[in-house]
Amino acid sequence: MVWRYILTAVIGYLLGCILFGYIAGKLFKGKDIRKAGSGNVGTANAIRTYGWGVGLFTFVGDVAKGVVAALIGWWLLPQMVTSGVSLLDMSPQPGIPVGVCVGGVAAVLGHIWPAFLKFRGGKGVATSLGVFLVMMPVHAAIVLGVCLIIVACTRTMSIGSLVGTALMTGVSLVFFWGDIVNHVTCVVLLILVYYSHRMNIKRLAEGKENLL
Repeated sequence: MVWRYILTAVIGYLLGCILFGYIAGKLFKGKDIRKAGSGNVGTANAIRTYGWGVGLFTFVGDVAKGVVAALIGWWLLPQMVTSGVSLLDMSPQPGIPVGVCVGGVAAVLGHIWPAFLKFRGGKGVATSLGVFLVMMPVHAAIVLGVCLIIVACTRTMSIGSLVGTALMTGVSLVFFWGDIVNHVTCVVLLILVYYSHRMNIKRLAEGKENLL
């Protein structure tokens, strides 16, 4: 059984190391996105540096690898620790497999610290979204809509990203209370995303954050 955990983590991490912002920069512009704009390989810098087309390619690719990593984890480690319950009406909610947590978190780690690019990656938001879409598809889609509205109103990707990740943790606690794997996954992803945004948070506090 241990080998399944290791395999799930390794596959997830390697998938996370596929940085679509870097690929898009090389493929469409012949440039290294790490040497442009903020130097980040995520969606926001891709949009600011190369436009919405490249940014959308980056976003979809990074979301997709989170989905794939979580689904592979589901297949390799399908066991569930606990189920959940909605605190709104006390209705039972299905639990998520351990593999979704292992594979999904590993993918986000790979995105933030990719071994193939000297451990200099993105912020992990889009990849986290991919994991959330496997865990809680309807809720994640709704939160994504809210975040897009926030980004459109503020023109600040980091605000939408930080609010969205926090909202998904809240969704986990309210709608899937008792599902330990769900809670742990959300909290770990929240910590990773906020840690990777530490400089953004500082710039937001100073009123100097980059706009789209």
